Amino acid sequence: MRLFSCGQRIIRDMKRGGAKIDAKVIAAASDRGLVRTAQLLELGVASKTIVRRTLPDGIWSRALPGLVFLKNRSLTPLERATAVSIYCGRDAVISGRAGLALHGLGSAGSFEETFALIPESQHRKSVGFAAVERTWRMPTPETKSGLRVAPVVRCLCDAVRRMRNTEQCMALIASVVQRGAATVDAIMKELDAGSTRGTAMPRRVLRELAAGAHSVAEARAQKLYRRSGLPAMQHNVAVYDAQGKFLLIADNWLDDVALDWEIDSLEYHLSPVAHRATVERRERAQNAGLIVVTHLPSDIREDPERVLSDLRSRYEQAKARERPNVRVRPTTDQTYRRSG
Repeated sequence: MRLFSCGQRIIRDMKRGGAKIDAKVIAAASDRGLVRTAQLLELGVASKTIVRRTLPDGIWSRALPGLVFLKNRSLTPLERATAVSIYCGRDAVISGRAGLALHGLGSAGSFEETFALIPESQHRKSVGFAAVERTWRMPTPETKSGLRVAPVVRCLCDAVRRMRNTEQCMALIASVVQRGAATVDAIMKELDAGSTRGTAMPRRVLRELAAGAHSVAEARAQKLYRRSGLPAMQHNVAVYDAQGKFLLIADNWLDDVALDWEIDSLEYHLSPVAHRATVERRERAQNAGLIVVTHLPSDIREDPERVLSDLRSRYEQAKARERPNVRVRPTTDQTYRRSG
């Protein structure tokens, strides 16, 4: 049995279809291997040839209606976004999780849909992995990987409006905020400017973030702490020693006893640099006489009673000693200097 290379098979199939079109011409007409059926016909590829090549055992595949992928395999996230852009037309803008991925904020690989916005005056149905929404409020697009993509805040809001899981919603918002790609205020303004559909859960999450919970673990920790019976905590305050030297940013601070409660992020500490910075920060805190209590997100999720017991016992320990001479300022006070 004679074996053919992919290129030989294309030439062989074209001859069977009665057209002698160079495979390079077809490839040049495509965008990341994606080409409209109409373009193939214009190039002289017979319709029966297109049908044969896009059969399950063919060398091409159907990406979306009227759109052929010049390979027979699953599309990558970037190829899916490209396919949706072609399918929806030149005015379309990629948004949602796929848009965030194109901005370098997370991966769209595990999500089935690729979300796109089109003007209200246009019509294109959602089909397959293409989730299409008509809107009168089209964003000004940015170009990412050659595609028209909505700004980060719009991508994020379009993504969370379509989510149903509160923790996943908070994790996504927190990750974008923590990376400095958006602010809580900017996200809330974007939600206010658009449709109210699907915004109830994101608004609740944003209220928690605005209260100082910068991650899913922090939000759960603050909810658990309300059961402790201990005094109210301050969040994200800058702590200074008696000489006015900056010590650390305290995530959760009990000022009457100078106690800091930290929720360790395992993902964060996978970085050697970040771990070293954490160790140095805790050494400064302990040298200044602070009590530092640490828990993992899994502790709060799986053993909340032990966490509460730890906090109460460490609070009593802190009360029994003389309070160190330290003072705090809110991190909104830009006069503080963070030194490590």
